[in-house]
Amino acid sequence: MRIYLLDGDRESLARTARMLGDYPDVELVGSSYEPEAALSEALGLEPDALFVETRLGYISGLAASERLLRDLPGLRIVYVTASREYAVEAFEQRAFDYLLKPLTLERLERTIVRLRRSCGSVIHRQQERLDKVE
Repeated sequence: MRIYLLDGDRESLARTARMLGDYPDVELVGSSYEPEAALSEALGLEPDALFVETRLGYISGLAASERLLRDLPGLRIVYVTASREYAVEAFEQRAFDYLLKPLTLERLERTIVRLRRSCGSVIHRQQERLDKVE
């Protein structure tokens, strides 16, 4: 599954990228801490999921996601944020998930499992076959 990261905090961006690097079926197709660059880059890369912070500076993660969803309606938006205050608005906008910082491996794992199901990843299909054999 192809994931793009957008977070105004470079340290958080790097940490999330490292954590996602542990998943063999995750391809980090791009990342940015600058919203405008990220929007055009992500649009061209057409990722399966966007992991985005709600607070990006002059544009919110919600607004950035909304812009991308217009052109990529199948995009799964996963908010990774320190703020609980935008959760309702995020889910009204069709958020796939809403993760609170500091991101934990356990919580990320649950999101990855759900993304595998939603994206139809190879690992998910292999697990389904194993489940049928048992």
